[in-house]
Amino acid sequence: MVGMSSKSKTRDISKYKIIMVLACCFLFWGGLWARAMYVQLIQGEELASLASRQYFSQEKIQGKRGEIFDRQGRVLAQSVRSRSIYANPFLMDDIPSTADKLARILDVDPGSVQSSLGRDRSFVWIKRKVSDRQAYEVVKEEIPGIFIIDEHSRVYPQKHMLGQVLGFVGMDNVGLEGLEKSLDDRVRGAEMVMVMQRDASGHRFTLLPREADQHVDGQDVFLTIDARIQSTAEHVLAETVEHFQGDYGMAMVVHVPTGDILAWASYPFFNPNNFQGSRSSMWRNRAATDMIEPGSTLKPFLVAAVLEEQVARGDSLYFCEQGRWRLGRNEIRDVREYGWLTVNRVLRYSSNICAAKMGLDLGSETLHDYLIKLGLNTPTDLPLPGQGKGLLRPAHVWSRMDLATISFGQGVATTFLQLARAYLTLANEGQFTELNLLQEQSKTRPKGPRVFSRDVSRDVLAMMRDAVERDGTGTRARISGVEVGGKTGTAQKASPRGGYGDQYVASFVGFIPAMEPQYMIMVLVDEPQKRYYGGLVAAPAFKRIGTSLLTSEQGLALRSPAPLHGLKTTGSPAVEKSWINIGPRQNQIIDTDTVPDLRGMPLRQAAESLLKAGIVFSLEGKGVIVREQIPSPGNAWDQEKKEVTLKLSSGF
Repeated sequence: MVGMSSKSKTRDISKYKIIMVLACCFLFWGGLWARAMYVQLIQGEELASLASRQYFSQEKIQGKRGEIFDRQGRVLAQSVRSRSIYANPFLMDDIPSTADKLARILDVDPGSVQSSLGRDRSFVWIKRKVSDRQAYEVVKEEIPGIFIIDEHSRVYPQKHMLGQVLGFVGMDNVGLEGLEKSLDDRVRGAEMVMVMQRDASGHRFTLLPREADQHVDGQDVFLTIDARIQSTAEHVLAETVEHFQGDYGMAMVVHVPTGDILAWASYPFFNPNNFQGSRSSMWRNRAATDMIEPGSTLKPFLVAAVLEEQVARGDSLYFCEQGRWRLGRNEIRDVREYGWLTVNRVLRYSSNICAAKMGLDLGSETLHDYLIKLGLNTPTDLPLPGQGKGLLRPAHVWSRMDLATISFGQGVATTFLQLARAYLTLANEGQFTELNLLQEQSKTRPKGPRVFSRDVSRDVLAMMRDAVERDGTGTRARISGVEVGGKTGTAQKASPRGGYGDQYVASFVGFIPAMEPQYMIMVLVDEPQKRYYGGLVAAPAFKRIGTSLLTSEQGLALRSPAPLHGLKTTGSPAVEKSWINIGPRQNQIIDTDTVPDLRGMPLRQAAESLLKAGIVFSLEGKGVIVREQIPSPGNAWDQEKKEVTLKLSSGF
């Protein structure tokens, strides 16, 4: 009995042991299943997110910003690769130590770095667009959680050239001023998300490629600007403003048939490479935004309107009151004491009194309508932000004195661009013509409605020619070898205290040649101190720019509707060239059986003769007269091709 009882107890204990083991296994596996259920169903989304943040990261890649070129393919604005430093704080072990290392390498405040790294984010910018040396030092330290990404920085290799027109971009490659802002949607690269995979140590080991059909880089833009002409205009303008101690200056060169802006200078200069170190006033593109009273440069449009409406003829007489004329309580004065002047001499000598009388004869409504047709109350359609609309009050509020003063350019305000467009219209035989800044629009832009008849426009151009070539106010704009037409402007500036003060705006607008304009050059100097007449301040600057233009190879190889045959150029092959006629054509025929003698001949005449004969030629030196030639006169031509090199001299 005792033995049986002992065996029974042993079986009972074994049974309990088995039950306890099974219970423990059940509890263990039940706990595992419960934990798995909790992890999968309750914490699953959160843990998956943590894993994705640790092993995968999404980075926004900005495409390269499109480059901006001049008409010859010279780079004006480009994007270069740069390095930026960012961090993933979740992959860091010692944030304070990391912050100290980064602050030492990147020359930043360690406190601000540590504060940034303390944020509950997987992506934190540390410093953007660092130097190559700093990027190398960061890589060498092998700091966990610190990464380097490629970005693009905007660089302007020509420095201050065309600075206010080009504008600049911010840190995120977004245009903030000028063409960079207005063309931002076109030149800015697209944004794309790239998925990056990392190993357990945070090192990138695969980069999922983007699809081949995804284009992220921005478009390139070609401007009508010619960098060499631009450089000349800026150089002359800077010397003029500094010599006369002016506040600022503007200059523009335009190809008349197409409206292409070849040069657009503003002084003081602005270097967009260092926009953060410049005052905001330096960024402003004054030619597009600032309004000025045009002064006597408005008189050609008054005269054109008077002739168009047949209020007077070119030989009609007006009495200029010997330089002083009282209109109501106000007195209008001329610089000189003129008596009777014909209409064409009124423009030549720039009489305010006679211009006022002509305006009174024309009437407020009629003059106002012509100024509207010339676009003096609407911005140009150039792709530039912040353009001024001009200041032109409704005609019904003009008093007689208002009409008189507006007739000689006071009491109305325009931008430099609006005035340029109005003169471009006059030069294109009275047909409204917009300015061009983008190369793609040079041939496609249609002409606008006619403002003045062809005959009236040519009559006014002849008067402007006499203002320069005879004894008018613009004689200092004469250029040897070509007829020049132009108009001076000396506008008295309004005083902040009311009325007009003792400061002036000196300006000159001219055409080359006078009667068949190919180039229009405008120069303006604000508040010159030594002298303030447009004929003394701005006209000589016009002459210097015009002379440089005509004696350079660019003066013979700019875009126009006529094709170029024979002239060898050094510009970009992608840019179309064409011949621009300078002055009246010569009909001289040269003998081409042997090498002709071109020595002593004006460049224009020699070039036209060679082109007619189908002879290719190239130019050496600067000038308007052929000094030497290769091959020498009388020699036989090369058997393969006829080609001659012309060596130039100034001829002045």
